[in-house]
Amino acid sequence: MADATATTTTTTTTTPAPTATTPTATTYKARGIYYFDGRVRCPLAGVGSRGDFDGNRLVLDDADSEVTIDRAARRITVKNPHSYADKRSVADLLFLAEGQTPSGERKPFSIHLKIFKQRDRFSTDLHRHLRSQDPIVSAAFEPFEVVVTDGGQRQVLYDQAAADRLCRKPGLALRIVKALMAMKDHLEGVKQDPKTAGFRIADLSVGFGALGLNSWLGRARLESLTPANAPLIESGSVVEMLRDGAWKLQLESFSDRWLPEVVQRDLFLFGLDEVPVLAPVRARGLRKGQSMSFRFERGSGEVAFAGQTAALPSTLDVARNYLEFHMLGGLLAEHAETLSRSLRRQPRS
Repeated sequence: MADATATTTTTTTTTPAPTATTPTATTYKARGIYYFDGRVRCPLAGVGSRGDFDGNRLVLDDADSEVTIDRAARRITVKNPHSYADKRSVADLLFLAEGQTPSGERKPFSIHLKIFKQRDRFSTDLHRHLRSQDPIVSAAFEPFEVVVTDGGQRQVLYDQAAADRLCRKPGLALRIVKALMAMKDHLEGVKQDPKTAGFRIADLSVGFGALGLNSWLGRARLESLTPANAPLIESGSVVEMLRDGAWKLQLESFSDRWLPEVVQRDLFLFGLDEVPVLAPVRARGLRKGQSMSFRFERGSGEVAFAGQTAALPSTLDVARNYLEFHMLGGLLAEHAETLSRSLRRQPRS
């Protein structure tokens, strides 16, 4: 889970054009979501149109910032000369990484750096999105340095040393937040047959809690739509499941606190904020008692909300981006792989 608490506005496959490019550096100034390559191969490489190593993401919420990504220098420079009365996001960076556990197992996770500005002061929120609670002893990621400037000051907000500390020895504040997060696996102890439609490959509720008292925020379920998915489920390959199967992902809200705003931003991050049936979610978020679902099959799909459906643009890109870059999406992918491994260990009848 995360230790702490995006593409254009229409699809996740159309990336806004950069405003300037050199042989090693690219500059972005427009609102949008931009993917760029790194040394870590994406967990779901081969799904959708994004490159196999395009595992780093830049999000600009508006055109106030100018961001230059220099791959040769491994430096990302954020220029923002504006003074804001309220705290404002000026750049949002996420880097896919691969960690090694004490047992030698390799686990994908992500490093998330949010950069804010209020008046003339920059601040950050740096945290991890973990698929499992296993400690990380070493990690591979693209070691960028992130620098901000407003014309009068220059600050290094993030570098390889900061990332190493975050991966291997997160600070006290992050450990406290991690301890307060709660997750319930609704499949624990449940027997299912993968040859039946409606088979749940992952079913999780997330929230916050302490001393046994939990406040649940929402629930996510990934279900099989056809018995023909059984060989894919048992294969353990989420890539093959997404590419060749038929699935339903449902998100349900249990709270009017925090989650509605998160889902509003998610619509932008995953290219869904202009889908007409999701207009109420874009305006007010996913409120308590509401749910939305996504069906996808071999590259096509649809989204449903409040009894209405619409074609889902760039279906495989949306699914891959969610499972790779979203905290809850990563947990769903991990549980899907874990369930598949347990099925393979079961004796054949």
